[in-house]
Amino acid sequence: MNSKYLRNFSFGLIVIGYIYYIYRYIIATSFLIGGTTYYVLFDDAMISMRYAYNLAHGLGPVWNAGEHVEGFTNPLWVGIMALVHLLPIGLNQTSLVIQIIGASFLTLNLFLVKKITEHFTNDLFVMLAAVALTAFYAPLNSYGLLGMEVSLLVLMLTTVIWLILKNGNRFSISIYILLALSTFVRFDMAVPYLVIFAVLFITQKENRKQHLIWGLGLLILSLGGQTLARYLYYGALLPNTYYLKVEGWPLTLRLLRGLYALIHFAYYSTGR
Repeated sequence: MNSKYLRNFSFGLIVIGYIYYIYRYIIATSFLIGGTTYYVLFDDAMISMRYAYNLAHGLGPVWNAGEHVEGFTNPLWVGIMALVHLLPIGLNQTSLVIQIIGASFLTLNLFLVKKITEHFTNDLFVMLAAVALTAFYAPLNSYGLLGMEVSLLVLMLTTVIWLILKNGNRFSISIYILLALSTFVRFDMAVPYLVIFAVLFITQKENRKQHLIWGLGLLILSLGGQTLARYLYYGALLPNTYYLKVEGWPLTLRLLRGLYALIHFAYYSTGR
């Protein structure tokens, strides 16, 4: 049997299995009320949905009309949700559309995982294992299929990794454009942005000037633009969730808590 055909056939079986898994997942998280099926998302995602509903209906990105409080941290995702609210469907189905969008992003991500794996090895088992472990990773599906922006962010980051591998030592502004867009999906994507920038700056010595200009330039422009827009509209430099969760806590305690969470994650991620 042709090895390329076998690879594509095996990969296709995983994708088909994953799509069936998505179908069962969405059905399992829906419920009936008075003979009508309702689809729901995570509580945080439903908060974003309310902001999106008001935005789609001309009230702006607010929780209540006239109250300018930014209770979300994913502006571009809220914008996508707002577009869904413009569709001629019932409110009981809007969450289903968001779930389908998230499922589509996660499925597309599998194709990129395949390409990235094949960049390093032609081993069929390694490729299938990487794709399968990504497809059926429970935390990723829980967030991605229940309305969180995680599905889009994963696809964006995987695309960035693929572009880096594809371009080799050549500079590509598309990498930074995509990373800059990701900060509009979630502001703290600035962290992986800086990590990727640092790696490229160190490894691509001949392109350091371009990385400095475009990499840092787009990061400052995207974060600065969002901060300015937030201040003008909401009167605050940071989302309201920051002030609710962090304000008043000493910096030392914040750093210690973050260090504990990092060690805890790293320890249990090793399977111990």
